[in-house]
Order: sequence, then structure tokens, then C-alpha cells
Amino acid sequence: MITPIITALTREVITTVPSADRHAAYALGATKWEMIRAAVLPRSRAGIVGAAMLGLGRALGETIAVALLIGSVPKVDASIVHPGYSMAAVIANTFSESSGVQIKALVGIGVVLFAITIVINMAARAVVWRFNRI
Repeated sequence: MITPIITALTREVITTVPSADRHAAYALGATKWEMIRAAVLPRSRAGIVGAAMLGLGRALGETIAVALLIGSVPKVDASIVHPGYSMAAVIANTFSESSGVQIKALVGIGVVLFAITIVINMAARAVVWRFNRI
């Protein structure tokens, strides 16, 4: 689900590395893999980390695929392999039949999801900033 996003963004980031850097590495006698390790990866490291964080954010925001994968069973279990509910799946599956206090609870779940998204975006910015600084 997130692999195509991460690979597409990583590929775009790697292609933005200037060809002069690649040719300079070759001119110094580097092999193809040495050129990738010494010239391409250091320049594209922040973008690759950003792509991974964007893929993580996409996975957290996914609703239907996660609901189908987890099993949509409204119970809390200690095992991670038993069916359960994700917060986004709870909103998607029960919003149409809910009223009154249930709607307020679902909106509360939505606010918690929004807060988690904000925290993850702030962490992603910090990680990308740190990798960009190095």
C-alpha cells in the first residue's frame, strides 16, 4: 500500500542529484556502487527519509484497506494477530448509524487522529531537517 509511494518519491529524489556529481565520482575512479554510496545517497538522504515518512503518514490515514485487513471487530484484544478496529475504521464503519453522543465520540476520535497526524508531521519535519543539515 505504501511501497509504491515510497519508491516513486525515492526514485524522483535520486534523479534530482546533479549529473555533475555523478560524473565527478566516476572521474575520481569510483565504481557504480561507490558513486551511488558516495555521491548519490548523501545528496538524496533527506528526500528518502521524507518519502518514508510520507508513506507512513499515508498508511496512518488509510481507512478502508486497514479496516478490511484488520477485520473490523469492535473488541480490544491483547494479541496483535486477532481482529480488531483502527480509529479510522471505527469512524468509517459506524458514522452512518450513529447519533447524539456517538457522533461526539466519533468526532473525538477524529480529533485524536488529527493530533496524531500533526505530531507525526512535526517529527517528519524534524527528521528531514536533521538529515538535510548533515
